[in-house]
Amino acid sequence: MVMVGNKKRILLIELAGIGDVVLSSPAIRNLDSNFPESLIYLLTLSGPAELMRKSPYLDKVFTLGKGFRSLFPNIRAIYELRKLHIDVVISLYQHFSLGGAIKIALLLKFIKPSRTFGRNTDNKGFFYDVKLEDYRDSQLNEAENKLALIKLVGCNIKDKKLEIWFDDFDIKEVKEFFNVNSILDSDLLIGINPGAHRHSHRWGWDNFLKVAEALTERYRAKIIITGTKDERWLAEKISLKMTDKPIISSGKLTVTQLIALIKRCNLYITNDTGPMHIANALGTSLVAIMGPGTMKTAPYQKENCIILRKEVECAPCYKFRCNDMKCLNLITVDEVIEACGKLLER
Repeated sequence: MVMVGNKKRILLIELAGIGDVVLSSPAIRNLDSNFPESLIYLLTLSGPAELMRKSPYLDKVFTLGKGFRSLFPNIRAIYELRKLHIDVVISLYQHFSLGGAIKIALLLKFIKPSRTFGRNTDNKGFFYDVKLEDYRDSQLNEAENKLALIKLVGCNIKDKKLEIWFDDFDIKEVKEFFNVNSILDSDLLIGINPGAHRHSHRWGWDNFLKVAEALTERYRAKIIITGTKDERWLAEKISLKMTDKPIISSGKLTVTQLIALIKRCNLYITNDTGPMHIANALGTSLVAIMGPGTMKTAPYQKENCIILRKEVECAPCYKFRCNDMKCLNLITVDEVIEACGKLLER
């Protein structure tokens, strides 16, 4: 155990997606409670930054973007971090590639923190001062890995609950969206999320269609389809085939408004992607359809949650696309409907 002291400038690095920062929330909260006088900063990507700026435990959120247009904003952010004279850097994310590890090493060399903590994933974190031994194929949930890392910093873990944030403005915007789409407080509202950043994580849109139609008929539920702007075509294909038309929110809401929407849902059915972790953090009843993913990135909180996953010889895998999709194709429509029924009838 290495104590960092009470009054420090601490930089957390989590250059990953929304699901990853949700799984970081117990670590961030515990870090703040252990070192209440310290200033805690976060460096993350632009998407998760929208969510993390509403965290009460962070003093400032810095972002790195992708693509050429982000070059100069990224340079400004890195220079600003250097000027802060950071005492402690805690890098929460795994290093999947040597190239990615080297980029973080160069970033730290430029920022010049006094001490660094990070995950020595398959010996790729060799440059950290204090290392958490870590393996890519470990099945320990990512929330636990992040908590283990901040224990090395000197934190006593007080609780492990996931946490996520939205505010009154988000609630107001979502209520207006519901009013426009004739969603009443008394309606049984079921959210479905047919997209995923990784195409290999997408259960068939036609499967979601069959589940949505069955739940509409059986429970007289209203269906709302969530997703990004780029995933809107999935929602439209499902809507085109449905008799009782669903509400489509894909691409219409901010990240924090999506959180407020999922909070209202009586049930949420989703692929293995960021909104899965949002629903899990909120305690919304959740059916998680996991294909090639591992239990390391599965929903962390097991209450009100049913995980559907098949053990196949080629999983886990980290492909973005797959021609076989055996792991997902083995999950049947009837299994998903049955899981939904169990959660709705509790």
